[in-house]
Amino acid sequence: MAIKLKSERLCIEPFTKNDACRIKELANDKELADILGLPYPYELKFAQDWIDIQPELIRQGVEYPLGIISKESGEIVGTITLRIDKVNNRGELGYWIGQDYWGKGFATEAVTRMINFGFIELGLNRIWASAISRNKSSIRVLEKSGLRKEGTLRQNRLLLDTYEDVDVYGLLKTEYNVITRK
Repeated sequence: MAIKLKSERLCIEPFTKNDACRIKELANDKELADILGLPYPYELKFAQDWIDIQPELIRQGVEYPLGIISKESGEIVGTITLRIDKVNNRGELGYWIGQDYWGKGFATEAVTRMINFGFIELGLNRIWASAISRNKSSIRVLEKSGLRKEGTLRQNRLLLDTYEDVDVYGLLKTEYNVITRK
């Protein structure tokens, strides 16, 4: 399946080997690493290894790791992934945006487009995501994209020697159909 998703300001598409340097540049950020649990410093090899496994994941339909590219600049500004649980016909969203691009609405636009891809093109029944409870920006993205808070997993993630609460958000296809008809 050739994937090239478009929204008003973004192209969302598979990474190429040439994107590894850009991913390293964006991911090599202490604040981002602290929120996501990424290794820091983030080495080029991490990006290369990650990009190398992606075509097979996409081919199998088990994961769609895609680059978020600004149409205006042509640069990758972040990444978004939809991990598929075929048995339960659901997808888990994960995403991050490079710090220079925070607060510009790119994450909300990418998440909204990926939700559409999951429900309409993949036929999923449910899409869910989680965010560290203190990551208020990510929680706003999920809420603006139509996901509803389903609960908090207390001390669910160990980050920097601290147990973090994780908020879980979800959206059903029936709810999405109502939202898109408005």
